[in-house]
Amino acid sequence: MENIRSALIEALVWSLLAVPLLSLAGGLALSFGFLRRVDTITRTADAIIGGDLNQRIPTQGTNDNFDRLSGTLNQMLDRIQALMDSLRQVSNDIAHSLKTPLGHLRQKLRTARASEGLKCKKAIDAAMADIENLLETFSALLRIAQIEAGTRRVGFGHVKVSSLLAHLAEAYTAAAEQEGKSITQNIAPKVTTWGDKALLTEMFSNLLDNALRHTPRGTNIEVSLAESDFNTVAFVADNGPGVPAGDRDLIFRRFYRLARSAKTPGHGLGLSIAAAVADLHGITLNAEDNKPGLRIRVSFGAT
Repeated sequence: MENIRSALIEALVWSLLAVPLLSLAGGLALSFGFLRRVDTITRTADAIIGGDLNQRIPTQGTNDNFDRLSGTLNQMLDRIQALMDSLRQVSNDIAHSLKTPLGHLRQKLRTARASEGLKCKKAIDAAMADIENLLETFSALLRIAQIEAGTRRVGFGHVKVSSLLAHLAEAYTAAAEQEGKSITQNIAPKVTTWGDKALLTEMFSNLLDNALRHTPRGTNIEVSLAESDFNTVAFVADNGPGVPAGDRDLIFRRFYRLARSAKTPGHGLGLSIAAAVADLHGITLNAEDNKPGLRIRVSFGAT
């Protein structure tokens, strides 16, 4: 019994000495690991502040709190970089797209200043038309900015997509017939989604307007809507000349126009507005080959 008591006392003493030492060692190890990962985030942030927007916070694959935080921050940085790239692209597009009409406007005003009577009036009328075109361009750009800001989410509610598409197809039928074209419908009934009705109407209007504007006489435009257990998909398809495969991913970019559409009236912003509305609603727009023609797939995602 005396030996057992001595052994227990000795074990207790060693335990009392070991616990603080182990706690201290464990604390130091955790602190070192914590500070090392904080230093990594700090160095990455400093590099980004220094102008290297391609830097990202490394992850260790442990799926711990630091890994999840790093992943979230990396997603935020990806979004910021995408917005910066978009801003640079928009600035370049605006500069290139407005340089020519502004040059024409200047020339027409010079002609008006040097002219008299009817010739002067015609030059001024032409200059006024150019000014109206420029104002419409800037209005469209501001519209895209407002949509991308996401301020319209407060107006979201249940939208009857079937009724919306049917009314739009009927509204555009008269304009299509005047141009020697036709619009057909294949719309599933009672399909609804969550969104802003006015913005969704604007999105589909731009898709239909694009199909009417860039197709020849005799073209048929089909508006369709289908719903499954997993998603809702709409199509605006035509059997016109279509879009080359290399340009299909570019047609939603601001001011982008095909070479054959250079003389067609417009600003090259209709599909950009549609893309901005789609992004706000979590909708995916894809340009596909309709064999022949162009087909815009509008994927609403999960229903």
